[in-house]
Amino acid sequence: MDFKYIEQLLQRYFAAETTLKEEQILHTFFSQDDMPSHLRRWQPLFRAQQSLSDAHLDERFDARILELVGERHVQAQRITLRQRLRPLFTAAAFVAFAVVVGTAVERTAVGPAATPPPSVATVQDELDPTETNPLDIRSAEATENPVPLNGIDSLKNTN
Repeated sequence: MDFKYIEQLLQRYFAAETTLKEEQILHTFFSQDDMPSHLRRWQPLFRAQQSLSDAHLDERFDARILELVGERHVQAQRITLRQRLRPLFTAAAFVAFAVVVGTAVERTAVGPAATPPPSVATVQDELDPTETNPLDIRSAEATENPVPLNGIDSLKNTN
């Protein structure tokens, strides 16, 4: 018997160029006991593949593996919108608390609230219109000793 066809199929099989039908021919050939010695070295490979393809997992396979590992199936929990936003509410409450405490500390450090400074209108009403304002330029010109407007005027008078 000539095994040249089987040898060609083996070459194509290892080059990943065979069809499913040709692979089935190889599996059938290597499942026989009568074959030449130079092809016998491939027999364990094809028999192992055949035994692995015959093995099927039953429906309890997952449960048995999980029992061996010791894990149990955990179902997902529903999270409400309130639970999702709880960290945000907590952060907002913390910020509000920090602002309130900071404001209270600042007010106690400054002291009791002082009366606000008087406005310009109030100060002008209190001034006597007959008095001369030393900062007023017009009144400074009217006096004998004018107030210098800048440092240059004072230097000119000293020379």
